[in-house]
Amino acid sequence: MDAPCDRAGITITGLGVGESVVTVWQLADGARNPVPGYRRVALNDAAYVVDYYCPLQRNVQYEVEVLSGPLGASRTTSAPVILPSTTGWLQDALVPQSSVPLVGQRRDNNDIYLRSPALAALEREADMSIYRIMGAKKPMALIGERMAERGLDTSVATRSAEQNARLKKLVDDTAQLVFRPLPEWGDMGLEGAMHLANGKVTRLPVNVQFGGNLTWWDIVSDVVAAPAIRVLTAIFTYGDVAMLMSTYQQKQDLMAGRTYLDDLKNPIGG
Repeated sequence: MDAPCDRAGITITGLGVGESVVTVWQLADGARNPVPGYRRVALNDAAYVVDYYCPLQRNVQYEVEVLSGPLGASRTTSAPVILPSTTGWLQDALVPQSSVPLVGQRRDNNDIYLRSPALAALEREADMSIYRIMGAKKPMALIGERMAERGLDTSVATRSAEQNARLKKLVDDTAQLVFRPLPEWGDMGLEGAMHLANGKVTRLPVNVQFGGNLTWWDIVSDVVAAPAIRVLTAIFTYGDVAMLMSTYQQKQDLMAGRTYLDDLKNPIGG
């Protein structure tokens, strides 16, 4: 695992010289969802795509749908991949840099770990109206589609000031989260990447006032659709490269014999 979180990388080649309009789809848990930031994007011949919200430890495929381009429209699906991870993740739906790792059982004081109420129950509600009919003993019901899960409990505990600050920054910055659980966390049949709308977070310092370090965080959310916003997240900036390279020639020497895709994946070599 390296910063900001466990993620999948997809190499796209062979689009042809010239602009192609492409959507990259994630296929997991029986659903087909666009990789954030890669719906109807313009690419030229090749690209390296990072999926910061790839489900963990389960089969995932990626489909590259070319809508238009030098070689015409096409669809190509990858072989199944499995992203290994020793933690789950709680993330900002738009800014993966603030991702927080979660564990099911605490190993040391640096862990942010799920509390016993977490993932214990789920509520699924359907819109329903009941109408009484004159002369009939049984009313009529008009029932809508049953909605996604409500009341998903991802409450956690922390035992260090550092992890408290990390979690506080995440929940202060956004009310739309992404929860990526590990498959072994219960038998609720949770999807591998769940977008959550969180209206309220409760922070309870359990014994901090007595010199302890235990803090409980109550985080209960509703499952919602992913935000339809294009997001471009740079792993390296021009400033990062400039700080590490004293001259442009040094950069050229470092990348000698490497491809443009190699440079996109790791601009500082190695």
